[in-house]
Amino acid sequence: MKKNILCIDDIHTNLFILSNVIEDENEELYNVLTADSAYKGLEILLKEQIDIILLDVMMPEMNGFECAQMIKSNKRTQKIPIIFVTANNDDGTIQQCYDVGGDDYVNKPFNNVELLSRISFHLKLQEKEQMLIEEKEYAQSILNLQDNMVVVTDSNVIIDSNEAMLQFFGVQKLEEFKKNQKCICYSFIEEDGYFSLKLVEDGKNWIETVINLSDKDDILVKIAQDDRINIFTVKAITFHELYIVTLTDITKMSELSSNYEHEANYDSLTQVYNRNMFHRLIDKKIFQAQKNQDSFVFIMIDIDFFKKVNDTYGHLVGDDVLINISALVKKHIRTDDIFARWGGEEFVLAFNTDIKKGTEIANNLRKFIENEDFDIVKNITCSFGITEFKRDDSLDRLIKRADEALYEAKDTGRNKVCQKI
Repeated sequence: MKKNILCIDDIHTNLFILSNVIEDENEELYNVLTADSAYKGLEILLKEQIDIILLDVMMPEMNGFECAQMIKSNKRTQKIPIIFVTANNDDGTIQQCYDVGGDDYVNKPFNNVELLSRISFHLKLQEKEQMLIEEKEYAQSILNLQDNMVVVTDSNVIIDSNEAMLQFFGVQKLEEFKKNQKCICYSFIEEDGYFSLKLVEDGKNWIETVINLSDKDDILVKIAQDDRINIFTVKAITFHELYIVTLTDITKMSELSSNYEHEANYDSLTQVYNRNMFHRLIDKKIFQAQKNQDSFVFIMIDIDFFKKVNDTYGHLVGDDVLINISALVKKHIRTDDIFARWGGEEFVLAFNTDIKKGTEIANNLRKFIENEDFDIVKNITCSFGITEFKRDDSLDRLIKRADEALYEAKDTGRNKVCQKI
């Protein structure tokens, strides 16, 4: 079945080019609808089933950002992926693309292969998200048939259970299970993101905690049995003076979800965080720093003369350089440091320390890269721009100062670390 792509741009030439590029070799896959204004685009959205939107930024009457906000505020259209197609590639425009709900952006003049790849990626991601929804509905149907584990308990001791629970733990009778542990809650693994007894306040029973938490979100637990670890959603209700607890196995669905989440959050080439994920993590870091009055440094890294590498050795060798530098930096930073590909040959790095120590660490990373023997290119260097978070800082201010420091490093000889306070 063809996917409907809505292209919104006030320049008819741009719409003509987009239609040709998309339908030229993909006529059996895509059907292109065009609108020369945001208002006409919104009208089409109300009439047609649209799978993805290519949206220009600069348009009269209503610009692309305003149009995107309207699309995302409507329940019927809010899940449709939006790719901004814009001639503006400054950080402010890019940031606003994501702030208003955009899923991606492509610069004009665009590369045909890149544009088609972005469209394909977001359509596949949408299909995968639909698969997850269907998997969850399937899991719910199993729950209704009582194929999930069901436990009747007073919160301390299991009173009764179904066969699914006995089979999972490999026992024939409930008494056999109770010889090892009176309550199923003792089998919950302590791990961040999963419910366990460590989350229960003193004086409260664990099932009441589950009931209260489940009003806000799904409750997940991990249970180890033999050589496997399974993930369950937990639901509980009161039944007279007892509780009925159901545990639904969503292990396979969680594995799928983890894979799709990885694709959405990580750069496909270097396997470090992508720009989208970086924005989410740095926003949290700024919030925590303001709340706790912490200090952290923000670094922008640019590979020196990278265009020359691509021109001389080809893009495959250039890709290898990006992969190797990413791996080298990851090797010498901590797991909780934020390291992401910013775009092209640029990377960003943020970690807790002051500017003095941060500059020292940045210089060490610079030396590691300088001394690394790359297979074909042999020697590669990088320039670093570093700044320190201030209490009233926004992400835009951090980026501006780090970018100015990076420009200074490149303008004064490259392969150095410059700072901007």
